[in-house]
Amino acid sequence: MPWTLQMTLLLTLLISMVLIYIGIRLRWSVRSSNPRHTRLFYGIYLSAMTAFLIYPVMGYIQHSLGYEFSWESVSPLLMYPFWYGLVFWGVLFSWFLAADLLALIFWLGFKVDPPQFKTMHANLLLGLAGVVALYVGARMVWDTHRIETEEIIYNLDDPNLKGFTIVHISDLQADRYTSRAKMERYMNKINAAEPDMVIFTGDLITEGPDYIIAGAEAIGRTESEYGVYAVIGDHDYWAGEENVVEELENQDVIVLQDENQWIEHNGSTIKLTGVTEIYNQKIDPTKLQNLLNEDREESLSILMTHQATDKIIHSTHDSGYHQLLAGHTHGGQIKVPFFFYHLSGARRDTPYVQGTWWMNNMLFNINSGLGFTLAPVRYNAPANVSVITIR
Repeated sequence: MPWTLQMTLLLTLLISMVLIYIGIRLRWSVRSSNPRHTRLFYGIYLSAMTAFLIYPVMGYIQHSLGYEFSWESVSPLLMYPFWYGLVFWGVLFSWFLAADLLALIFWLGFKVDPPQFKTMHANLLLGLAGVVALYVGARMVWDTHRIETEEIIYNLDDPNLKGFTIVHISDLQADRYTSRAKMERYMNKINAAEPDMVIFTGDLITEGPDYIIAGAEAIGRTESEYGVYAVIGDHDYWAGEENVVEELENQDVIVLQDENQWIEHNGSTIKLTGVTEIYNQKIDPTKLQNLLNEDREESLSILMTHQATDKIIHSTHDSGYHQLLAGHTHGGQIKVPFFFYHLSGARRDTPYVQGTWWMNNMLFNINSGLGFTLAPVRYNAPANVSVITIR
């Protein structure tokens, strides 16, 4: 069974337990607030459930009949209701749970008129459902289309590198959802930072070879003094890494595959280490250490990789590198808040989902990328461009 279908079915199973609770509370709210609307509630609720479940059910049937399942081949009209519903039910669950707990505390602590309190509580739950429905829809559209610029300052005791600017990007994921127009907006954000160097940490495309050229041409439109350096991502490997490497190199992108590169700038040396660390191909620890140990008295050392596994993080830090740049997580892509905690699939792989961490003197940056995987939407995890400036 394809990974995308496995994850979709797993998420459907998990959210089904939430749906039972929300369905019971909504039914109670309608009957307590206005019993005459009970039939209308059943119609709306069943319609919502049908729109939500049709994508995973059809995917399972398609796979069971022996047909190839591909999320890119499915109509967006089937996919969007599922992913919107997943976030909506998840967010609404937190608010309903909080409202019910507060109602219980209020009920036990104060003397209130039971019928009046029951009606107020029911109206509160119905109001929350309406507000959350509008908010989730607007937030999903906003986060799916916006691109943030993350400004990072790295202090380094080398005046020759003062003002040197590195733009870190990842997970372009060229496909039918990440259009040429959207990639153009992304490249404009990169070029607006006037980088000296661009680092791309993998996943040029999402699936298959159809969008490799479009993705490579987009990366090729970046403007920087020392060019673009890239590593291979998981989706690049699955689509045929030799084709991805060839098209990137046709656009003058330097792809580092378990190798070092040194750059001279104003009399100072910058070391770039490009490592292939993905699900199907991981660098041997001995080879990694040999790369890390190569020394030309560089003032700035940077390791770039797609997946920042524990092995990569610890080895890079212990070798005294200044920066570790990675992607892969999409910033979580869909992060559903559960009170003060954000739930996302990326947390299964790593606690480092999005942003920048400081490990003594080592800057560790996970870029959220631009495109999608599994779902054609983002929530609480907009696309971003990381701009690292040396001070």
